[in-house]
Amino acid sequence: MMLKIARFLKRMILLFCISIILVVYAVKRPALTSSVADQTAQHVSATDLKTYVKELSESFLPRNTDHPENLLLAAKYIKAHLSKHNPSTHFQTYQADGNEYSNVIANYGPDSNQIIVIGAHYDAYHSHPGADDNASGVAGLIELGRLLSKQALSKRVILVAYTGEEPPFYNTEKMGSFIHANSIEEKSVRLMISLEMIGYFSDEENSQEFPLAFLEYIYPTKGDYIAVVGEVLSNDAKALKESINHHTDLESYSINAPAFVPGVDFSDHRNYWSLGYPAVMVTDTAFFRNHKYHTSDDTYDRLNYEKMSQVVYGVFKHIQSL
Repeated sequence: MMLKIARFLKRMILLFCISIILVVYAVKRPALTSSVADQTAQHVSATDLKTYVKELSESFLPRNTDHPENLLLAAKYIKAHLSKHNPSTHFQTYQADGNEYSNVIANYGPDSNQIIVIGAHYDAYHSHPGADDNASGVAGLIELGRLLSKQALSKRVILVAYTGEEPPFYNTEKMGSFIHANSIEEKSVRLMISLEMIGYFSDEENSQEFPLAFLEYIYPTKGDYIAVVGEVLSNDAKALKESINHHTDLESYSINAPAFVPGVDFSDHRNYWSLGYPAVMVTDTAFFRNHKYHTSDDTYDRLNYEKMSQVVYGVFKHIQSL
């Protein structure tokens, strides 16, 4: 009898261990990634990224839907910088609550049926500067535009600076990303990449928090890496993570989780997911690390532009691989 109980317990322990391993793999998607010499500094300007973030976070306030005139000024600023390398950059304008709002769109490469979309929202919460959230993502978008303008691309790559990501438009069809996602239904989306807060990093122990407690046993608790968030059954987050790890010295980790996990769908990629398009979010994990999120202290001087430039370069190399 005791022998049978012992065998049963061994099987249960083995099954438990296998289950844990499978859960960790499903969430984290670990990979053995070789690396090359980091050439970020030769291709991406950390100084320019800082300039864009500073200007966006200081010159167009409040940058919210209650002040469409300021959003238009910010949109014109973004368009002017993207137009330096892509003269066909244009506005996608729509009406909401009696006001006019505009996404900024720049197309690169041939007019192919399959497209890649990279987006970041330029509006900010309340009257706050929104340097990390999300002038950082828009700065990365502008720099990607310069890099892409020099490439011979085999498929269309679309850069979009969205408006209306923050409340009160968040989680409604008034979000600029919903407007754009809904406008490309005749296309086949290879991947959408949302750049959502890519500038805040910390070398302090326990500076990284998590939406679920068990994740601290899977991921580093020092917030000095970039995260890539993907859907449960997708490998797109893993592939982008590998590109960042291969081409830069910045550590990147991916997570595949359902939308009910807090933070997983808290950005513009949610609208592409809702329409069945493959999408990922690249993020410094927002309020799980940056405690100045949605405050007046989310300022440009708190960000790490060298690491931000590595994020941009890693994303650029991944676009090349696609």
